Amino acid sequence: MSRRNEDFDEFCDPENPKVIKYQDIIDAANRIRPHIINTPCLASHFQKEFTMHLYYKLEFQQQSGSFKERGSLNALQLLPLDKKKIGVVVASVGNEAAGLCYYGAKMNVPVIVVMPNCVPIAKLQKYHNHGAKVMVQGGNLMEAQRYARAIARDKGLTYINGRDHPHILAGYGTIALEILDQMPYVDAIIVPVGSGGLAAAIATVIKHVKPRCLVYGVQTEAMPVFFKSLEDGSPVTVPGQSTLADSIAVPNAAVNALHNARPLLDKMLLVNEEWIARAMLHLVEKERFVVEAAGACPLATIIGNLVPELKLKNVVCILSGGNVDNLLLVGIKNNPMENSQLLKLLANGGYNLVRLFRDNSWVEDDTYSIEVKLVCETRNLEHALELKRIIERAYPCTSLFETEPFNDKRICPCYVRNSGRPVTCKV
Repeated sequence: MSRRNEDFDEFCDPENPKVIKYQDIIDAANRIRPHIINTPCLASHFQKEFTMHLYYKLEFQQQSGSFKERGSLNALQLLPLDKKKIGVVVASVGNEAAGLCYYGAKMNVPVIVVMPNCVPIAKLQKYHNHGAKVMVQGGNLMEAQRYARAIARDKGLTYINGRDHPHILAGYGTIALEILDQMPYVDAIIVPVGSGGLAAAIATVIKHVKPRCLVYGVQTEAMPVFFKSLEDGSPVTVPGQSTLADSIAVPNAAVNALHNARPLLDKMLLVNEEWIARAMLHLVEKERFVVEAAGACPLATIIGNLVPELKLKNVVCILSGGNVDNLLLVGIKNNPMENSQLLKLLANGGYNLVRLFRDNSWVEDDTYSIEVKLVCETRNLEHALELKRIIERAYPCTSLFETEPFNDKRICPCYVRNSGRPVTCKV
């Protein structure tokens, strides 16, 4: 049987990996520039504390909340007209589908998204709201990809590997072009790594234009697939593990990404869950950025003191995304009764606690209080809004929702205007 009729992706072939060229990225930049936000590269407010000239590339400000829409738009624009009419299919555990859904809707390209059953409900709903057909198949990304390729073969759709297609990677590299324009004196760039596409694309540009600039990749030690693949010299597979950085928790390294990154990447780093959580809290509390765990990984390397050689250097951390699921921050007293009461509120309301993080050391002024970060799963929007009302009644001065629409008091029916100030209704 011909490989064309088997489960085979010609654009991500382990026997024939694609080389991403600098000119490919220049062409992608010219193609997508009118539609993509040229995100700022802003100085940290805490450069003195970090003892480096630290800057953040704010990719979470893109329309879909992630850098990945750069690659998605480039791939969609390069589709032949007949393929655009038929549609595309992608497998995703997170942000790679967001850009395809967003721009697919704008360009009238039908999109099917296949997601494994480990993906939160909120993400399924998000892509459905963009007009995509969402299917849940498989226990991990690799199984979802196999199912997506089967759909493409059966229905004549175009399968796009949202993490490794060469057109996707070329779109990612446009971030590096912007960084060089904004920070021509940059000494090092720290990049979050899942299957490796972003790091490969960034390194392709940087090493072509400014070879002495360092490019570091960073990955959670819970899922060190790219780290181990670089060590082994070929793609490896690791078992799935729970991690805050779920959007980069992939079981295998990407073929094209590994081939392009191996000779160019200066270093791969691993960060633990505590450093990631502390980085997220720092970005929320100190810098006022809501960044998902994967996007906070570059800062986690600094908090974990993994890059002392970058002291006094001009360093850019790519904050790759801000799609945090139903996130709320609650300040509670640090005693067993208060801790128990918070969990009872959630249980009595029928909410599923997906993730909980408690932090003492980053809370200022009140040593008897702690900050608790929760990710909760709800049945629907009304159920989520009821959670907002419950939490704000229980913790009126300290609760904060960080994701839309829950961070906008105007949309919540429990708020009314009274003398120009919002007050809480009894529900």
